[in-house]
Amino acid sequence: MTSASSMDSVSAMNFQNPALPDSIPPSILASADLLVTKTAFLAGMVSPETAACLSNLLMDSDAHYSRIIAGYPTEPEVLKNALNSANQQSSLEKVPELRRRIVAALAHHYRLLQTPAGNGAVARIIARQHLAQLSLHPQLWSLSRGLARRQEEYHAALNTTDRTQGVQLAAGDQRSEKALLSFIEFMLDVCHEEVNYMTTALNRRGLRESVTRAYSANSRLSEAGVRPETMPALLALLIQGALPRTDFETFTGLPSEIASDQLSRLINLGVVVSPPSNRHGLEIGLPVWFTQEIFSGLQ
Repeated sequence: MTSASSMDSVSAMNFQNPALPDSIPPSILASADLLVTKTAFLAGMVSPETAACLSNLLMDSDAHYSRIIAGYPTEPEVLKNALNSANQQSSLEKVPELRRRIVAALAHHYRLLQTPAGNGAVARIIARQHLAQLSLHPQLWSLSRGLARRQEEYHAALNTTDRTQGVQLAAGDQRSEKALLSFIEFMLDVCHEEVNYMTTALNRRGLRESVTRAYSANSRLSEAGVRPETMPALLALLIQGALPRTDFETFTGLPSEIASDQLSRLINLGVVVSPPSNRHGLEIGLPVWFTQEIFSGLQ
């Protein structure tokens, strides 16, 4: 799809305010409630510094997975324009209850893609923005990853084949309502799977296993001369997000000069960052190659 046609599809999409289905089964409301609890727990596990690194990386991975789902890339300016349009034109504030707002956001995603102008990548970034507005912390988990893993189910739930053939169910039609509710249920299931994945990956046991695996198998670390003794210090930094330089060196258990040399090696690799604004402090760095070791399922 060309940039011009992508922009045209954004202009043609209807960004009306999200609306609720006529009737919502209790099971869907319960799933939405549980998603609120799970995402709050996930956010509480992650330091602000680590969360900021993850947010940037997951945004890039979202673009990767969106290409898989759509079969073609969408230009960044198209997504930016769509996000601006969604912020200006759609709102969840008028929907009562947080759990119902979640349902409305997922219903909105469905409806955006039930028109000939529907652009999947645009609709997914709008859905992500709605999840952010609802404080579901989508910067810490990837809806697009989950949809890429289950893309056949995703397309089937959207009835995209019927839509492209021009077979449309009338608004308010009983079959249309059933299809919408099935789609919302599917989307909630995907959201739960992705939040569960990141919660497992980010708990202390999961991080310890991942960092241990990286130290034993990653060639960049071994070729840079990074010693195994630095692993506890790096794990502590990954969990806490930031540490005083002296604490990091102490965690290694190495003599001062060796610990300082090892820290320099990790900084050169980008795994540890020394902020210019705080020469006595350290923050975690998550270069792509290291992130793929820690979160092997992200790409």
